[in-house]
Parts: sequence; structure tokens; C-alpha cells
Amino acid sequence: MEQSVVTTILSLIVYLSTALFGGGGTTHNPSLPPANRIESSQEKAASPSTAVISADVVSMRSEPETKSDVTRQLTRGTAVKIKQEKDGWYEVTDQNGTSGWIVKWAAKPTRLISPSTFNQYEIIGYYAESYRGDPRALQSFAGNTDKITTLAPFFYRLDKEGNLSGQTNSELIRMASASGTKVLAVVTNISSSNFSKDTIHALLRSKTARSKAISEILNLLKSKGYSGVNIDFEGVPVADRPYLTAFFRELSNSLRANNYLVTAALPAKTAEEEWSAWSGAYDYQAIAPYLDLAIIMSYDQHYANGPPGPVAAQTWVERVISYSLRHFSPQKLIMGIAAYGYDWNQNSGRALNYAAIQSLINQYKIAPKWHEEYKTPYFSYTKSGVKHEVWYENRQSTAAKLELIDKYNLRGVAIWRLGYEDPGIWNVF
Repeated sequence: MEQSVVTTILSLIVYLSTALFGGGGTTHNPSLPPANRIESSQEKAASPSTAVISADVVSMRSEPETKSDVTRQLTRGTAVKIKQEKDGWYEVTDQNGTSGWIVKWAAKPTRLISPSTFNQYEIIGYYAESYRGDPRALQSFAGNTDKITTLAPFFYRLDKEGNLSGQTNSELIRMASASGTKVLAVVTNISSSNFSKDTIHALLRSKTARSKAISEILNLLKSKGYSGVNIDFEGVPVADRPYLTAFFRELSNSLRANNYLVTAALPAKTAEEEWSAWSGAYDYQAIAPYLDLAIIMSYDQHYANGPPGPVAAQTWVERVISYSLRHFSPQKLIMGIAAYGYDWNQNSGRALNYAAIQSLINQYKIAPKWHEEYKTPYFSYTKSGVKHEVWYENRQSTAAKLELIDKYNLRGVAIWRLGYEDPGIWNVF
């Protein structure tokens, strides 16, 4: 019995060594057909579906020809999924969900990579501080590095001329790197403390300013160790729609050539809405080819200056996702998740994090209600004779939204913002 087991193990080792490294008998290049043989349909179906880039650098192109546009540069060791082969080219998809064509000789097909490797579930955490030394985001990140795949520090802004400013937290980047977390530099059009229409209008309309902005973003990523950029331009005038698309095209050409991720936070919408002052400037179809990840801000369905209601009703979020999928592939689409709520009185509302909402619940001895259709919690209370209405997000509403991730096979979620959330959401993830 023991001798039989030993013999079996030795046979298996020899088999694996031969299969993986070659040895004994005739060998052939896996990218070429066997000599003097016609491949059967069964063998053809079993051909490798994945490959590893074997050249130092290879250009991913939009079409299987050298004159077509370069969409990305892939470096040695990058894993790709093979979709089809044509005239000496492979159509491939990389682990960021970007598809294109590469020359066959630059990739080595292999069966050692599981196709599931290309469907990594992303949990992106936006990192922001309300005041200098605010510890909440850091505590949330440090406690959940095993779940957060990408960190997005809210540190940088552009001015009208394309000058980039902001403070880099190098220790945070080192901490993320040590835990294997990618880091995206968030770049905004905030001026003072608000998103500025005037700033983004002047920036986008000037090709010189756009070029300077892109150059400074690239230098930032190179010098500080970021994996890519997350563009968060808000309040873009509708008339600047073509210039915003031009910015993403130019940004993509520059950053992808240097192997950096190009991502953006996009306003949620359920239709084209070209008329909308909030979302009309974003032409989903036009900008889709230039983004590696599209983070849909699927929250603020109801907001501080509007009437009370859910921050992100399940029914509304699903409509937002359904529309987004008309233009973005599921593996590029990230669903935004709110980690806060709003407290409205008779005149307006104010944003509250989960801890502040729990304080209200405890102070007024409230039993929150659950809205079965919207799949969010809510409650009301009276303060100094004034009625208040509160809608917010928690672990139960987050769990409900994750059902949409599975239903539509989305790439993952992005949390706005770390330190504001119900701590129980991490158990949901």
C-alpha cells in the first residue's frame, strides 16, 4: 500500500514537471499548431484562454493592425484573457477590464491562470478628512485592509490654467502598498470648499490648460507611487460636454501609455439627460473607451437642498445601473455606495454620518423603520417643536445593494466615504 502511494506521487511529480517545464519527447511552441496534424474541434476548444505578456512592452490596439490607435501599454508578466485570434493577433482583456488587440508573438498562452483572476471584486474606499488630523478615514482603512482593494485619497485639485495642487500623505500610500492595496489619486475641480463651474469651464475650454493638467497628473502619479487617477469633476456646464470628452481622451492617451489606470466618478443618471445641469456634460458612450473603471455616484437621489427621501433607493439605483450598462461593460462598472444619511427639517437638510445618526436614535429613543420597496431605513423625530425626517444607509441597505452587484455581474463598489459608514457593512462585504 505505502509503496503504491509513493509510486503514484513520483509519477505525478514527473507528469507535472513535464507539463510545466518540458522534458522528454518532442516539444513544440504552444502558439503554433502541431506539425503534420489537423487539430480536432475538441482540441481546439481546449486551447488556452489566458496568456502572459512575454515582451518587455507591447501596445494594445483598437483593431488588429499596427496603424490603429493604442489603447494601453502592457508590460512583461501582465496576465490577459484571450477572446479570439485573427491574422497573427490576439484580442485580449486585461485585469482592468480593458480590451484590445496585441500581436501574437508578444504573449505566451498558458492554462496556469484561472479566468476568474480577471473578475476581481473591487471595494474602493474614498479617503477624505474633514479637518486636519481627522482620524476617522484612517481608522476605517486600517481596520479593513483585508477587504479594501483600492484606496482613493481625496487630496488634489486643478485650477483654471491646469495647475495641480494638494498635499500628499506619503505614509498613507506606503501603508496601502504594504497591504497590497492600489491607490488612486482623486483630482477635482474644487475651489475653496466647493466644486467650481467657472474653474472647470475655463480648464476644459483651453487645450493648453488641459495639456498642462494631464502632464501634472502624470508627474504626480510617477513621483508619488499612485496606481492611477480618479477624476471627480462636478458641476461641469452642459455646453462643455465635447470638451470634457476631449479631456478624457487626452488623459487616457497619456496615462495608459505609461500603464496607469484612468478612472472617473460619474454622476448617476437614468437617461441621456443632455439638458441636465448636473449630469448632461457626461457623454457616457463617448467617454467609455477612455476609462478603465467608471464609478457611478449612485447616491444623493435626495439631497440636502431638496425634499426628504431615500439617499439611494434600491429601485432607483437599479435604474441607474441598468442605464449605465448600456454604455459600460459590467467589468468596468463600479456602483457607488453612500455611507451617510440626511436629516431634513421644514426648510432644508444636513448630511450626517452613521455615528451621528445613531446618536439621534439613542437621544430620542427612536425605533427606525424599514422601507420595503426602497430597502433603506428611515425615521422621524421632533426637536424644539420642529419635525425632522431622516433617511440613511446602513449594513442592511448595503447588503440589499450588493444583490445588484451579483445580478448584473458588476466589478464592485466604491464607498463614500471611509469613516462615515456603519461598521457592520464590512461584515456584509
